[in-house]
Amino acid sequence: ELEFHLAMREENLIKQGMSPGDAHDAARRGFGNMVSLKESSRNLWSFPSVESLAQDVRYGLRQLRRNSGFAVVAILTLALGIGVTTTIFTATNDFLLRSLPFRNSDRLVFLRGYSSKDARLWGIDPPGYRYLESQNDVFGEMAAWSENASDRDFNLTGPEGPERVAAMKVTANFFSVLGIKPVLGHTFSNAEDRPGGARVVLISHALWLGRYGGNPNVIGKMIVLDGNGYTLIGVLPANFRFSTASQSVWVPLQASPAGGYGGWYMSAVARLKPGVNLAQARADMDTLAERFEQQFPQWERNWRVSVETARARYVGHLRPALLALLGAAALVLLISCSNLANLLLTRGTRRYREIAIRRAVGASRTRIVRQMLIESSILAFLGGAGGLLMAFGGVSVLYSVLPADWHPLTPGGIDASVVLFAVLTSVLTVFLFGTVPAWTTTGFSLNEALKEGIRTPQGGNRSLRTASVATEVALATVLVAGTALLMESFVRLSASSMGFRPEHVLTVSLERTRGDVDGFYKEVLERTAALPAVRAAGAINIVPLSGLGWGQDIMIEGRPPLPRGHYIWAAHRSVTAGYFRAMGIPLLMGRSFEAGDQDKRVAVISDTMARDYWPGEDPIGKRFGVNCSNSTCTWNSVIGVVGDVKEDGATGAPTAAMYFDESFPSMTLVIRTAKDPTVLTAEVRDIVRSVDPNQPIGSISTMEGIVADSIAPQRLTTLTAALFAALALILAVIGVYGVISHSVAQRNHEFGVRMALGARPGDMLKLVIGQGLKLALLGVAIGIAGALALTRFLSSLLYGVKPTDPLAFVGASVVLMATALLACYIPARRATKVDPMVALHYE
Repeated sequence: ELEFHLAMREENLIKQGMSPGDAHDAARRGFGNMVSLKESSRNLWSFPSVESLAQDVRYGLRQLRRNSGFAVVAILTLALGIGVTTTIFTATNDFLLRSLPFRNSDRLVFLRGYSSKDARLWGIDPPGYRYLESQNDVFGEMAAWSENASDRDFNLTGPEGPERVAAMKVTANFFSVLGIKPVLGHTFSNAEDRPGGARVVLISHALWLGRYGGNPNVIGKMIVLDGNGYTLIGVLPANFRFSTASQSVWVPLQASPAGGYGGWYMSAVARLKPGVNLAQARADMDTLAERFEQQFPQWERNWRVSVETARARYVGHLRPALLALLGAAALVLLISCSNLANLLLTRGTRRYREIAIRRAVGASRTRIVRQMLIESSILAFLGGAGGLLMAFGGVSVLYSVLPADWHPLTPGGIDASVVLFAVLTSVLTVFLFGTVPAWTTTGFSLNEALKEGIRTPQGGNRSLRTASVATEVALATVLVAGTALLMESFVRLSASSMGFRPEHVLTVSLERTRGDVDGFYKEVLERTAALPAVRAAGAINIVPLSGLGWGQDIMIEGRPPLPRGHYIWAAHRSVTAGYFRAMGIPLLMGRSFEAGDQDKRVAVISDTMARDYWPGEDPIGKRFGVNCSNSTCTWNSVIGVVGDVKEDGATGAPTAAMYFDESFPSMTLVIRTAKDPTVLTAEVRDIVRSVDPNQPIGSISTMEGIVADSIAPQRLTTLTAALFAALALILAVIGVYGVISHSVAQRNHEFGVRMALGARPGDMLKLVIGQGLKLALLGVAIGIAGALALTRFLSSLLYGVKPTDPLAFVGASVVLMATALLACYIPARRATKVDPMVALHYE
C-alpha cells in the first residue's frame, strides 16, 4: 500500500512537468512529512518514562551549560518579565483579591448619606441612623461611627508623656458587626454608648505595646484623653485596621437618638442578611430615605443613602490604576516571552545540523521537540525563580514608596497564591512560547538538511522571527504610548494650581482641649511670627488636602427663603488673621482679617462663593446667615474675597468657602519661612512647650509634602508605567538587534557578492537598516492601532489629556523608530565591513 501511494504521487508529479528524479524525491519527502506528523500525533500523548525524562533533563542542562551566554540572557529575560508581572500581581492580590480582615467581609456594606440634588456627601444624622437601623429589611446588623474632624484625634496625656493619637467614636456594636474580638478585656456595652454613659476606651495593639509595654494588667487603668479620664477596658488585635490610616483609641459614640437637624456626621457599616444582594440593599435604602423625608420634613431634604461593598470602599479608587499597571506588566511579560521565542528560534537555527543528524540516526521529530521543550522548561524554572526573587524586592520597594495611608489593610506580600501565579506563568511561557519554536525548528526536509553546504533552515524560522520582533515592537508601542499619556497627564496635574503657594510652608497640627483656646493659639503664633526666618504665620481648622471637610447651609440676606429641597451651602473654615498671607492665597477684593475682627460677625469668602451667590454684584458688605432656624440667623458681613483653593486635590473643583476669624480647639499652624521650613521644626516645638509643657503636638509636615502626597498615587502609577515602558523598549531593541544581527550573519555570502559587483558600504548600510526599519514600522503601525483601542481604558487616570492625544502617539512612534534605527545600525556597520574574497572563499 505504501509503495502504491508513492508511485501514484510520483506519476502525478511527472504529469505536472517534474523530472522523474525530482518527482521521486518530492513524493517521498511529502509522504515522509505525513508519516512524521502521524507519529508525532501518536507520540505526543504517550507519557515518557522517568528514566527518559531524567536523561533529557541531564542533556538539557549540558546544552545550556555549553551555551551559557544564551542561557543567561534567556533566564534574565524571563526573570524580568515574570518578576515585573508578579510584583504587580502581588499588589493587586493584596488590594483587590485578598479577603479583608473582617468576618465574612464579602457580606459587609458601607452606608453614606448624600444629596440626591447634587450628589454632595451629607453623612447620616442620629435620627436617620436609628430609622434606617430599625426599619430596614436587608441588614442583619448595623453600626456607625463619627466622621467629625474633631472626633478623629485625641490628646493622650499621663506619666508616659503627652501624645496626639488617632481616634474613632463608634457605636457599641461596631466591633461585633465587623467580627472583631479584643485580645484583652471586652468591647463596649449598650449602656456605655448612651449619652452620659461611662467614659471607656479601647486601644490598639501597637499603642498597648509602645506606650504600656504590653502589660496585661492595663485593663481597668485610667487614661486621660482631651483632659477627661477614660477607663481602659480592652486591647484590640494586632492585625486590626478599620481604615488605611491606623487608629490608636476607640471610644463610644454616645449619639443622642433624638439628634437634631444638620448633624450629618455619621457613616454606617452593615452586614447583609443571607440571600440579600447589593441591588436589593440599595433599593431598600432609597425607599427608607424617601419615607423618612416624608415623615420628618423638618430634618432631611433630598437625603439619600449610598450602599457600597467593603471592597469598593477601601480600594475602589485604586482599582483603575492597579488594573492599568497589571496590564502594563502583562505587556512586559509578553515582550519578554516574544524575546525568548526569538532566542529559541535563533538557537534552533544554529542547531540545525545537530537536529538533522539526530533525526538521521533514528530520533523522531517528537522526541527532539520534547527534548527542546525540556530545555525551555529548565529556562522557565530558573527564570521563574529569578522572577520571584525580583518580586520580593519589587514589592518591598513598591510599598515603601506608597504613602502610609495607601497601604492595603491586609498586606500578605509573596504568599502561596503569588508563588502559584509565578509557577503558572512560567509553565504557560514554556507551552505558548517554547512549543512553536521547537516544532518549527525541527520541521525541515531531512534529505536537504544533510546536503553539503546547507547551513540555514527553510524560511519558516525567518518568518517567525520577523513576526516575533514585530509583535515585540507593537506591544512596546502600546506601552510607550500609554505611558506618554500618563506622563503628560501627570505633568499637567503637577503644574495645576491648588490656589495657594506650598513652597517654604511648615504645618503643625495641634488640639487644645483645656484652658483658653484663643489665648493659646494667639501666643504660639505671636512667638512663631517673631522668629527671624518666619515671613508669616497663621492657623486653620482644616488644612487643604487633608481629606476632611465641614460646611453649612446659608441664607442670603434680602432674598426669599428657598423652597423645600433647595439650599445654599458653603464650606466652613476657621482661620486666624495671618493665614491667607502664610498660605499665599491671594486677596482679590476687600480686605483680610485684622485685629478685633474676632469680636465682629465678619467673613472672608472664596471667589467661587462670590460668583455663585452674588453673580454680577460686588459682594463686599453683603450679608449671609448661618445656623438659621425659622427666621433666626447669625448674620455675617463679607469684608473680602480671596482666591479659590482646591480642598480635595488638583483633580477636584473649588467649592464655595467662607472663612471666619475664630479659633477651634483643633487647629493646624501654617508657617511661611524664608528657607527650608523643616529647620524650624525644633524651634516651633520649643515654642509650643514653652506656652504649655503638657500640650501634645500632632503631625508636622510641609505643604509641599502634603501636595506631593495628594498626587502620590498618580506619581507612582506614572513612574511604574515609565519603568515598564523603558523595559519594554530595551527588550524590543534587543529583539530588533538580534534579528538583524542574525540576518547579517546568514547573508555574508550575499553581501560578499554585492560588494564584489560594486556595491558601496553606504548601499549595504541602507539595505540592512531598511530591513530593520520596515520591521519596526510594521510593529509601530500595529502598536498604534492597538494603543488607540486600549488607551481609552486609561481615561479615568488622565487629567487634562484625551486618551487619543496625538502628541503621545507621535512621541511613541518617534521613540520606537529611533531606537529601532539604533538597534539596526550596529549590525549594518558589520555588513559594510564584509570582505568579498573571504565571504566567497568561505562559501
